[in-house]
Amino acid sequence: MTTEELLLNLPFVRVAEPIRFPPGTGAGQRGTPRRLLRADARVRDAAGDDRALPLEVDEVSATGAFVLSDLLLPVGSPVEIAFSLPHCDHDVVAAGRVVRVEERGGRTGMGIQFERMAGGARASLRAYTLWQ
Repeated sequence: MTTEELLLNLPFVRVAEPIRFPPGTGAGQRGTPRRLLRADARVRDAAGDDRALPLEVDEVSATGAFVLSDLLLPVGSPVEIAFSLPHCDHDVVAAGRVVRVEERGGRTGMGIQFERMAGGARASLRAYTLWQ
């Protein structure tokens, strides 16, 4: 099934409006290092549909990720996310929550905070974000 077909079959529920943070506040304040990452991700609304949306990761840290998407879940929504890191032989698989929705450079997306992760995923993320 193509992305377009998948999106056309989704119900129009649980949609949030993006917010814009003033420069230097809100989303820009994070306690762990983050790094840009352009990677395909599969994000599933853990409280709803079993189908995963094919989205794009914009940046990651050991505690969360920002994914680009026109379909936004409300803050607090439980999600499951899976994506690959460069030079890593396993996918990062995590359960988490949407902690913000916002617009970045004309594109909208969701900030996801990781709550649980499979295997050595957190160690892989720490190594990736610290390696420059």
